[in-house]
This record gives sequence, C-alpha cells and structure tokens, in this order.
Amino acid sequence: MSPTSWMLRAVLASGLLVALALTPTASAQPGFGGDGGNVSGPNRAPVISSFAFEQVPGQKFRFHGRVSDETPGTCAVVIAGAANVIAMCDASGNFDVTSNVASPGTITATPGDGTLTGAQITRNLTNDPPTCSIIAVQGPNNTWTFSGYVGDECPQGLVVTLSGPAGVNGATATVQAGGAWSVTLTLAPTASGFVTATVTDWYGLTGSSTTYFG
Repeated sequence: MSPTSWMLRAVLASGLLVALALTPTASAQPGFGGDGGNVSGPNRAPVISSFAFEQVPGQKFRFHGRVSDETPGTCAVVIAGAANVIAMCDASGNFDVTSNVASPGTITATPGDGTLTGAQITRNLTNDPPTCSIIAVQGPNNTWTFSGYVGDECPQGLVVTLSGPAGVNGATATVQAGGAWSVTLTLAPTASGFVTATVTDWYGLTGSSTTYFG
C-alpha cells in the first residue's frame, strides 16, 4: 500500500489526517516482532522497540528509532502533538524523520503496519534556557579576542551578541556545533570595561555572562 493511499484512509484520534491505515483491531504484543522473515504466520500489531529524539537547529526535532514487525518495511510511525509528522520505516524497521516544533511539549508515537495499530508511546519535548560563558584575551595590534561556550540542547547556529564599550557593543559571533564561539575585534589602545555576552536559543530563551577586559 502506498503512502498516498494510506493518507486517504486513515485519521488519528486527534483528528489529524495521516498517511497510514491504522485499523484498531488488535493491540501490540510486547516482545513480538522480527526483521521481516515471518510473513506466513498471523499478522501481529507492530511494536516500537526503540525511540529517541533530539533538538536540531531552527525549532525542529529529529525523531528516530525502530519498529519490530513481521513485515517492518510496510510500517510507519505517526507522531502527533507538539510535532506532527509521519516516519516511514525501511526494510529493517528503522525510521528517521525531522519535524518542525513550534513549541516544545508532549508527543505521542503510534506504529502501524497498514492493517494493525501498535501500542502508543508518549514523550515530552523540552527546552531549557542556554548558558553562555565569556573570556577576553588581548592580542597584538590592539586586538582583543572574546570567546566562550554556549550550553544548549542545540547550540549550533545560535548567535552570541556582545554589549559593552565602543568597538565591542553590537559585535556578534555564530556558535559552532560543539558550543564554542569567538570574535576578534580591533579596539582603541585605551579600551577597557565590562563586556556581556548574550545568547538567545531557538525558542527565545536567553543566557548571558560578563567579563572585564583592559
């Protein structure tokens, strides 16, 4: 059955149109499932055997895991709630999908094989305020390098903004994958003062710290 035909047949309990025919005629039986070899026996409801998620840049989350079933290649996982997306399984039952998440919150994940619906699982997507450290190191020719680390669920791509004396105020640096950031500025020979580094995460929460240079 193609994803298009699933989409025409199925509706989630929440009212969302989905691309999977989930006929609730059987419940999942934990512990059952295979890698696709037993197609001659009775059809059993699929089971989500592993499920993980992480935040990725741009108010998005990635969901991935595995579904166990007699024919895992026919399965899909419907994710609903704070994220709304359908993850199609490969021949081994593995799935991997990224979805927009406008506001973190609760999601449900429901497996289906085109005929039967498996047991639903529930997870909570969270987002904590970022942290931001800063140090100042003087270099040659009146240069200063301001650098530090951002702690966040997904620091890559965030922007650190500096505030402080003239020449520093308004400078920015893009955060790298590991959370590091750095910017080198040429300042007046007598420049000194307090500098604050502030970062805003993908969901509008901020973190900051201050250092003195001069």
